[in-house]
Amino acid sequence: MNMFAELAKGPDFVKSDHLVGSILCSAPLLGADVWQEAFDRYDPLAESESSVPLEQQQYRDDLRVDRYLHDTLALEFALLATWVGKNPQHPAAAQVESFLKRREQLGTPSWIGQQERLFLWAQKNESDEIATSILGWRLLCDDLAGSLLDWALQQPDDQRGQHIRLWQQSRGFYPQNRLRIWALRFLEDARAPQILAWETAIYREIFEAHPELITANQ
Repeated sequence: MNMFAELAKGPDFVKSDHLVGSILCSAPLLGADVWQEAFDRYDPLAESESSVPLEQQQYRDDLRVDRYLHDTLALEFALLATWVGKNPQHPAAAQVESFLKRREQLGTPSWIGQQERLFLWAQKNESDEIATSILGWRLLCDDLAGSLLDWALQQPDDQRGQHIRLWQQSRGFYPQNRLRIWALRFLEDARAPQILAWETAIYREIFEAHPELITANQ
């Protein structure tokens, strides 16, 4: 059964910004805003090379943003794990512990590079059903990422929208990278579960039909 195809045939993806729970704000607990500090430190010109074609440079910038977002969330997880170990009786401890359960899903930065290898394989094997799903997944993510970016520009004070500010400089060639990070950080957003559902469906398909694409890329 092609699980991703079944998902894609469903109704249009969720665009509601409805919240199903309270979003954790780590700044008051840590005494610092991890994300604001990361955005302030980010230098879009730090790795620019005048000798590299503009298109290639943009692609590199996209991946750099993806890795930067991944590393920032990993840092926030680590700081909160230390905090809750020192403050187990704090009123926010239970929410932090629940938030930290997402840490394992974040995985390693190698997941980011894996998207390029899957995409290139899919382009070379377009007649394969799995290739169709991989390419379709990317298109769905691109559409949702665009929708989220438009929403974020209208919500400058929303924590979820602030997280997306780096997307304004780099839309992302593999939007599934940054969508996944955003969904894990803001799982309470109604748009987040579908992002992870798409990923789960895709990877289940790949593992059943072409497990070597996953094991070879780990």
